Amino acid sequence: MLARTVFNQIFLLKTSQISFSALSLTCRSITTAARLKTQLNVAATPRPHIERPSGSDELYKRLCVEVRGHDPAVLESYERFVRLVSTELAVQLVNVENPPFFTERWTLLRSKFAKKKYWREYEIRTYYKKFNFKHITGSTADTFLEYVQRNLPEGIMMIVERVRLEPFRDNLVPPISSFSSSSATTTKTTSEKTSQEQDTS
Repeated sequence: MLARTVFNQIFLLKTSQISFSALSLTCRSITTAARLKTQLNVAATPRPHIERPSGSDELYKRLCVEVRGHDPAVLESYERFVRLVSTELAVQLVNVENPPFFTERWTLLRSKFAKKKYWREYEIRTYYKKFNFKHITGSTADTFLEYVQRNLPEGIMMIVERVRLEPFRDNLVPPISSFSSSSATTTKTTSEKTSQEQDTS
């Protein structure tokens, strides 16, 4: 929004209409925000790199393949194809969702510039299908997706979502149980009591 305001003030207005105070205010706000960011040392924390053992394969908890198209018959045919491929490759297909279709309408003039009394209504429907797979390895997922995407019909869009399983980092250790800590404190107090008794005797 700020960049758009500066662009409008610089390029869309005449030179005489640009107020110097407005430009200095926007520039001052930009520099103040940058200075504040450096003072607070706000930086994106890098994602920790976890080394995998050699020869290990990635594991996916869930794989969601969403296809969109304007022809429901084409999507039904593609669903039969995906079911056949999943059975042949032994990929566990959980379910197939059919979300409600999305309708986009335009009401436009019948001619380009004349006869405002006559209007036409145009409509575009987008149909969806979601294929949910689970417990799949990385090599199997790559092979399955390559085969499915190569046979994608014309006019069909595909969105792939993967949920990958990652190991815990080394600095994450399980917490010490409260039972072990309480037993350690009781043994410490009993040892202190026995030492005090020996001193008094």
